[in-house]
Amino acid sequence: MSIGIHKGQRRFFAMTDTKRIPLIHRGYGPQVQSYFRNLFPHREWKVFSDSIGNPLPVDVEMLYPTIEEPFYLLHTIGMSAVPMHYPAGELPRGKETYSELCMILPADWPFGKKRNISLDDSQAWPIWLLMELGRFPHMHQIWMSYGFALPNTEACEPFSPTTDLSGVIIVQFEGDLGELQMEDGTNIELLMPILIYKEEMELVDEIGIDELVEKILDHNGGSFLLDINRVNVARRIISKKIL
Repeated sequence: MSIGIHKGQRRFFAMTDTKRIPLIHRGYGPQVQSYFRNLFPHREWKVFSDSIGNPLPVDVEMLYPTIEEPFYLLHTIGMSAVPMHYPAGELPRGKETYSELCMILPADWPFGKKRNISLDDSQAWPIWLLMELGRFPHMHQIWMSYGFALPNTEACEPFSPTTDLSGVIIVQFEGDLGELQMEDGTNIELLMPILIYKEEMELVDEIGIDELVEKILDHNGGSFLLDINRVNVARRIISKKIL
């Protein structure tokens, strides 16, 4: 166990600092941590603390790979401290939902130090990404759920010099990795961002989220592990149309 300290915040999704939002459910964070540690037991863990905290602090916990489960599990802590509200007209007024994010990295993700990972590491950008994405719906007062699509910037700039991935779409599993319940009975929805290319973002309106996710998985061995060099399925589709 350890706590990550860092020098500077990396920014994604054109985020800018805003006035802080009062935290309503501070007690959800420890329950979220306990849930993930029980779901993925016998793992070392590390919490990376959010030093910015506007409009609310979103930390990220990393559960290290094991021999049996060779992947890093990342999840946010703090996104659920404040509810998201459904869009006006979509559902009865006052309806709220709570969420946290999770992401899976392969065990060979090129962190500089495997057991002493720092947020100053250039390969730690997925951790920063989760922090920023966890703040996004609260900053813009919107609802994030399955099918939500978001480019990194208006120009869909890549998240890192090491990849052309430049946007996200949100998916949600069924079962243990899709939802958990707090001690007060509140349900927390667990959402996973799938990183996509600019051309895939442009394809969403044409083929829909379901088909895009299916095609990405088909070309990624059915895995949700983050692969920064995976096939760009939009280019495959465009090539077939040309032929």
